[in-house]
Amino acid sequence: MKTYLTLSAIALAAAATLSSGAVMAADPAPAATPDFVVTGNFGITSDYRFRGISQNDLDPAFQGGFDVAHSSGFYIGTWGSNVSSFAATTAGSLELDLYGGYKTEIAGVATDFGLISYKYPGSLQSGAVNTEEAYVGLGYGPATLKVSYVIGKNYFGTTKSGGDASGTVYYDLTLAQEVAPKLTASAHAGYTDFKEGARNTGYTGKVGYSDYNVGLAYDYNGFVFGVKYYWNDLSAGTKDWAVGTSPSTKKLYKDGVAVSLTKAF
Repeated sequence: MKTYLTLSAIALAAAATLSSGAVMAADPAPAATPDFVVTGNFGITSDYRFRGISQNDLDPAFQGGFDVAHSSGFYIGTWGSNVSSFAATTAGSLELDLYGGYKTEIAGVATDFGLISYKYPGSLQSGAVNTEEAYVGLGYGPATLKVSYVIGKNYFGTTKSGGDASGTVYYDLTLAQEVAPKLTASAHAGYTDFKEGARNTGYTGKVGYSDYNVGLAYDYNGFVFGVKYYWNDLSAGTKDWAVGTSPSTKKLYKDGVAVSLTKAF
């Protein structure tokens, strides 16, 4: 799933327009705020990580999407990335996310409520791989807490035959702060809390794992250069979420660095 981008550039552009030095006889009427705003993004990353696990066999991925937001706070969007056969069960496949929700502010706390569907078109096991979640996000200052709750029976192809993964929860705590002009530092801690029915054959009981990353992002004229270091407490044969190795025997959970370049428009 994508990392959401702020629209601070729009605010900066508006401020620059209002600060023009021309003296006018009368101020122009303020421009009306559009009911709908359409934004997009496109980028490339050296390693697409989702909840600590490489989704493209530790190889680069091209990614992008569009969002439509209404002035009321409602929004819808889509985002996609190429993924490996590990993620989609078909070589050269695509992850396509469809989501919608409502954003507002309550007592100074940014809130975000929504639904998301992770789709893998053309997958040989699309019914088992496709995953649906409801989420709630809270943001205050540099901190954002997001909780995602599985509402379908499947969880990215890990659900055992006849099992039910609904109730599996992912907790995401992220801190992001501008530490220098146009340079933002971030730190993330996440925890996947599997419902018992979400594990593959051979795993018993309720399992979970933690994932972490730290990073820096620099905005250069609208192009965002990012670097992140990822690690987690997964290991083959222990709390391994059926992701110990890819078909090419790569350890998809191993610690690693990913660099990225993204452009919002």
